[in-house]
Amino acid sequence: MLTLTLVGCIASSTMSMIDDDIQSALAEIEKLRTQNEQIVAANAALAAKVDQLEQRVVNDGDWLTEQRSEEIRAIVSDVLSDSSTRDSLAADGAVAGWDKTKGFFLASSDGNYLLRFRGDAQLRWEYNARDIGAASAASGSPSNSTEPKEWGFENRRVNIVFEGNVIDPSWQYQISLVAGRFAVDGNNVALNDCFIEKDLGSGFKLRAGQFKGPFLREESVSHTAQLAIDASLMSEFFGIVRNQGLQLTWSDEKFRVHAFYGDELRARGVDVYSRNSDGDLVPFNAGPAGTVPTAQNTTFTQDQSDYAFSGRMEWMPSGQWKQFKDFSSYRGESVGVLFGVGAYAQQLDAVSNTDGATPNTMWSATADVSFEFGGATLFAAGIVREVDLQEAQPTRDGGSAESLSQWGTVIQGSVFVSDDVEVYTRYELGNSDTDRYRVSANSLLANGEDINLLTLGLNWWPNGPSNQQIKITTDVGYSFDPLIDFAALGAGYLVDYTEADGTSSNGQWVIRSQLQFLF
Repeated sequence: MLTLTLVGCIASSTMSMIDDDIQSALAEIEKLRTQNEQIVAANAALAAKVDQLEQRVVNDGDWLTEQRSEEIRAIVSDVLSDSSTRDSLAADGAVAGWDKTKGFFLASSDGNYLLRFRGDAQLRWEYNARDIGAASAASGSPSNSTEPKEWGFENRRVNIVFEGNVIDPSWQYQISLVAGRFAVDGNNVALNDCFIEKDLGSGFKLRAGQFKGPFLREESVSHTAQLAIDASLMSEFFGIVRNQGLQLTWSDEKFRVHAFYGDELRARGVDVYSRNSDGDLVPFNAGPAGTVPTAQNTTFTQDQSDYAFSGRMEWMPSGQWKQFKDFSSYRGESVGVLFGVGAYAQQLDAVSNTDGATPNTMWSATADVSFEFGGATLFAAGIVREVDLQEAQPTRDGGSAESLSQWGTVIQGSVFVSDDVEVYTRYELGNSDTDRYRVSANSLLANGEDINLLTLGLNWWPNGPSNQQIKITTDVGYSFDPLIDFAALGAGYLVDYTEADGTSSNGQWVIRSQLQFLF
């Protein structure tokens, strides 16, 4: 009995141990099954992602192509370059760059200090043909050449401009230098503009220094933005060019008014007259080369006026002011209309060695209208000028006179025949009222006071009008009357000649072609 009881106890204990082992094994098996299911699920998810990547490759090709690699490297390079540039500049974060309309610039991060640098160059080829015959130069008007035909190249203008603001954007400045075509001792650089302008607020601005005074609209448009290769001969004859003084401007969205007070208004030199060796009264700018007077960058003792005032008022019923900074209207631009009037008056001091031929007082007035049609333009202007001489001068009829009544008109228009080609025409008509003062024997029948000029031409922007840095212009002009008083070497029109019987020679042909480069 004892033995059987012991065997039973041992068997019961053994069965309990076996049951525990079985339960532990079953738990381990369940754990392994759960882990296996998780692995299977992960493999399925990974397989799905692989399928998606394979499908993207099928749809897009290799996502990391050589081109994309280059693009990524370029972006990284730009970011690093910008970071390096900013790190190397001033501590306040100064910025630099280039704007295709205003040139290169360097500025403080807040914009209070700004320096812009830009320039332009005009390389020109010109051809001039006159009917000289067996004649001498028209009395009182020297010949620029003794050949009936002239042609060749010239750098018409080379300009460098510095402009910007200091302290804050309301204090602006501009300094411009120009390389003239007639070098003197190897130095032919002159000061064009030098002024400081303060924005006073409420539309008012005050300017002091040397600049173009307000009068003609053609003079208010830059030489790089003229319709033809050069401004009209009307502008050359009646314009007041650059002067030193003060200018107050007021403007709003529709009106603009300029008022100027300063030194003598030179009017391209023709505001000073003298009698030549033959006794003829001629414009001072018809004298020998280098004698044309100028008010640019002179001392206060060289001012030859007691007073000089000029002004201009403009009304723009439609359009924007910026579109009237040039004489072209590109396709797609808005329609604009501008009306303008201008005037000036001055009292001049006596000038020695002119026998009283110098003007005493003079005044001039102009009116103009400009239309822009988004692909076409029309501009017209009229000018009158009265000149009172300091002393009476002899006239052809044997009497004398002491005044000149001068007038001129110009009309021009253009149309774009394609997006980058503009054709234009211009007609000029005027009179300087000097023929009655040509009293010498070889000029009694000469006609030198008139202008009757027609010009046809085209502008071409090789890179499109949105890239106006390069423009090629070609035009042809014909003067129906002899050019003496209105001749302008800078524009390619030379002084005509007088025939042996005293009459003036026939008209004049001029062909001009110009490459303009802005930077």
